Amino acid sequence: MRIAYIGIKGLPSQAGADRVVEAIVRRLAGRHELAVYCSRRVVPPEATFPGVELIRMPVLRGKHAHATVLFLASAMHAVLRRRFDLIHLHNVEASFVLPLLKCRYRVVATSHGQAYRRDKWGGVAKRLISLTDWPFVRLADAVTSVSAPLAEEYERRFGRQVLFIPNGVGDEDTHPDVDAAHAVLEAHQMEPGGYLLFAAGRIIPTKGAEILLEAYRSLATDVRLLVVGDSSQVPAYERMLHELADSRVALMPAVRKEVLLGLVRSARLFVFPSTVEAMSMMLLEAASTGAPIVCSDIAENVAVLPQQTLLFRSGDAQDLGEKLEWALGHPEQMRELGAKAAEWVGEKYQWDSIVSQYEQVYASTWKRGRGSA
Repeated sequence: MRIAYIGIKGLPSQAGADRVVEAIVRRLAGRHELAVYCSRRVVPPEATFPGVELIRMPVLRGKHAHATVLFLASAMHAVLRRRFDLIHLHNVEASFVLPLLKCRYRVVATSHGQAYRRDKWGGVAKRLISLTDWPFVRLADAVTSVSAPLAEEYERRFGRQVLFIPNGVGDEDTHPDVDAAHAVLEAHQMEPGGYLLFAAGRIIPTKGAEILLEAYRSLATDVRLLVVGDSSQVPAYERMLHELADSRVALMPAVRKEVLLGLVRSARLFVFPSTVEAMSMMLLEAASTGAPIVCSDIAENVAVLPQQTLLFRSGDAQDLGEKLEWALGHPEQMRELGAKAAEWVGEKYQWDSIVSQYEQVYASTWKRGRGSA
């Protein structure tokens, strides 16, 4: 099949849905003809990806304009300039282009969460983005979600089956750069096994970093806290984090994934306080390292790791502080949870089997299209 992917910014991936598409095309390259639409601002001309055509689209600057123009330009190019057998559309907020794509193509659409639940968008933008739920569920030929609770929500609201296909991990996600991670720790005067870790690609309010900092301030411990990620997305929030951080806290920008996995593997605890997720790649990858995890109890997290983390009440800094205190005082029990999480992820969330599910959806959707032609 000739398959095009629309709805991400580019490859090689940096975060979110881009990483899911990268995992899919890495495994399907050579079996199908694959093209990924991407942003000319994000993917430089010299960038390549084995077995995949990168189609760079011109975009405008600005948080809202960049994605909107990228998705629209990609859909127009696919309809007017190219011929594919199938489009795989990622991200619900890109679904405003579905009426255009449906003029010519069968479309598989995948939800990576509801963007209007994230605090990086203003009120008007959230209302507009929420309108894309309808075309996402109603117009795509096959609809999937990386989140089981969200798939159930769509089915309740729209009365249509939404297939749950989770995110996963693979061999490319299990090679931590421990040496580079230890160099980072040395620069911050930390020791392996002697720190708590929070990490996110983009540190925005729904990642819960301020909840962790408030909880950590209540702890009488010399175990330090390392916060890793890009906090510049919301300047006022970034200032708040710096105000909450005491002298035991080190804040640093995002690092390469291999270095981050090395930091996760070497941490006493990995803390995941997100208040909004779909199915977090960060949580999956942290669990795959065997690191002990203290995690918010939102339904999306519990669905991924139902009994393999220490849960706290989402948004409750006091409860998180109590759970951190318990976790620090019970290292053996936490190590056992970490080992169970790694085993669980290894059994349930492997990319090879997950991509096979997508390939089956592609085949059935394509055959239906050929049958109606």
